[in-house]
Amino acid sequence: MKRSLLLFQSFLLVFNLLQGQTSTTDSLLENISFNADVMVNAVLDRHRIKAHDQFEETLDSLLARPGSYNLPLDSIHWISILHGDGFRMVSWQLRISDDEYKYGGFIQWPDRIVRLKDTRPWVNGSTYNIYSPDAWYGCIYYKIIPFESDGKKYYVLFGFNAEDSQMNTKVADILDLNGDEPKLGVPLFVGNDKDRSRLILTYGDVSSVQLLYDPELKAIVQDHLESIPGISPSGGALVVSDGSMEGWFLKNGRWVYKEKMSDVKMDEPPMTDDRKNRKEDKDIFGRPKKQ
Repeated sequence: MKRSLLLFQSFLLVFNLLQGQTSTTDSLLENISFNADVMVNAVLDRHRIKAHDQFEETLDSLLARPGSYNLPLDSIHWISILHGDGFRMVSWQLRISDDEYKYGGFIQWPDRIVRLKDTRPWVNGSTYNIYSPDAWYGCIYYKIIPFESDGKKYYVLFGFNAEDSQMNTKVADILDLNGDEPKLGVPLFVGNDKDRSRLILTYGDVSSVQLLYDPELKAIVQDHLESIPGISPSGGALVVSDGSMEGWFLKNGRWVYKEKMSDVKMDEPPMTDDRKNRKEDKDIFGRPKKQ
């Protein structure tokens, strides 16, 4: 009888512990979802910033919990979740003001997490530099493509940085997980000059610019950019798409440049009059932004 009672009490203890863990996890997920919504859609800057701080702290707590890698995060709006082989990328955007944006991110494996710290080193040489998670340029990632080079697996990460009220940046970077610590940037983009570690397209917001992977062509496709005078809100020059397309084809583990792509259909015109004097009306996921 005593043995049965002890077994029953032990069962209740384990059940209550598991129930408590589930309740805590659900609470953290709800908190993350709520603050992600506020940090993107709140009208007042200070409300977005406060929600972001709470969002980041809660997400950090959740991802540090044992077993959190198996929790589905894809249903949380306003953040990006990309899956690789045995890991996932989490990234997000905070609009501090119309002229200042901040980015955050994590790389998570089943047994550890690495934080991406936004230090914004868009300086001379960024096309060729190799960065660590502690020196990250900051963006929200919208696509991940695996590939192999010299017997090693790498990933192309496509990201977006809103920069300010007039300029945007898109990046195609290479994630290297072959060492002890993650690295961002591998010189595998072969063009007309020195091999690049990443592609960086900085352009005026009046222009629609594509940087994507075309599965039919098996190539990275991008708009060709030109500096055109007289199209900025102040009447000055801006770098925009000229309507032509360029490509990078994977050959022997390298992304090799092709100057002109005649077999690519554009999703939308590169620039129209109604795009001037406004920021993008859609987020990076293609959803209409709330006003």
